Amino acid sequence: MKIGINCGHTAGGAGYGAVGIISESDHTRLVGRELMRLMQAKGAQVIDCTIDRAGTQNEYLSKVVELANREDLDWFIGIHFNASKAHTGQGAEVYTYKGRQYPDAVSVCKNLENLGFRNRGVKEGTGLYVIRKTKAKSMLIEVCFCDNQQDINIYEAAGGAGGIAEAIFKGMQGYVDATETSMGTGETPIMGTSVASADQLNALLLSGNPQAEDYLHLAEIFLEEGEKEGVRGDGAFCQSLIETGYFKFSGDVKPCQHNYAGIGATGGVPGNSFPDARTGVRAQIQHLKAYASTEPLVQECVDPRYEYVSKGCAPTFEQLAGKWAVPGYSGYASLEAARLANDTYGHKIVKLLEKTIV
Repeated sequence: MKIGINCGHTAGGAGYGAVGIISESDHTRLVGRELMRLMQAKGAQVIDCTIDRAGTQNEYLSKVVELANREDLDWFIGIHFNASKAHTGQGAEVYTYKGRQYPDAVSVCKNLENLGFRNRGVKEGTGLYVIRKTKAKSMLIEVCFCDNQQDINIYEAAGGAGGIAEAIFKGMQGYVDATETSMGTGETPIMGTSVASADQLNALLLSGNPQAEDYLHLAEIFLEEGEKEGVRGDGAFCQSLIETGYFKFSGDVKPCQHNYAGIGATGGVPGNSFPDARTGVRAQIQHLKAYASTEPLVQECVDPRYEYVSKGCAPTFEQLAGKWAVPGYSGYASLEAARLANDTYGHKIVKLLEKTIV
């Protein structure tokens, strides 16, 4: 997993942070660097997205986003401290794109609340430049109010920067641990940000089925639903191309079922049906998340087989062979032989995904 961490604001001059009882810019760096250390100790690849100098506030923001977007990040995390005009504001809050209640963001708020801060919750952050412009899934954390004595007393009692970094790290530790212990070297994570665009996915679809015009609307739905759960929607779309034969539906599942991943379908059994295309895509995204992660769902569960999956058992597309698809190979003496040849069910998904971005 690759995480970008931005110690908020510049170290001086334009873009410098709030100054209260403590200086925001000084303490974002103390917290952020300790968080980087904790993440690196668990094996996460950390990108320091901190910008110390800029000519203007707008230049500072642009530099942060430019740096973050050069990397294929799974998460972008901004560390900040709040302030209010009357110096009466209190508590911790997290901003995400469209206020999405990502489990990691909710956990960060809860962990800061456990230190004694008022929990102000996960809020709408689309108006914030770094949230709106950064490609990766993003959260901007306002640790507490740097101009409020009660908040500063809690901050110091928690151990200062070290205690805060530990609380933030614990909010994401389940995801970091799952990545560290179970992801194969060089494999393609199911959880993460999509790389391929809807146009690229549709071009791939039409290359295999020029008569698939009725299904061109699905790519955008896959990307949208994937983003909501932190699943690579582009990879899920490629999985559907395999499961449906490029939406030709020549197997047991029929188009009217809106089941694009063969959920519940086994040799002669048509599997589950869904009321519309978006629900079918959402079920597939949720089913993939069940295999890839131990995190709870963000949206209400519509996958009828979600409860039967051993959560986090296959964090990469390659590991779906023998789990989602059983046995997950054909033309080989064993699944292991197919793996050695990079020709399992999961490898086929990845190969399609790679075609979209070359």
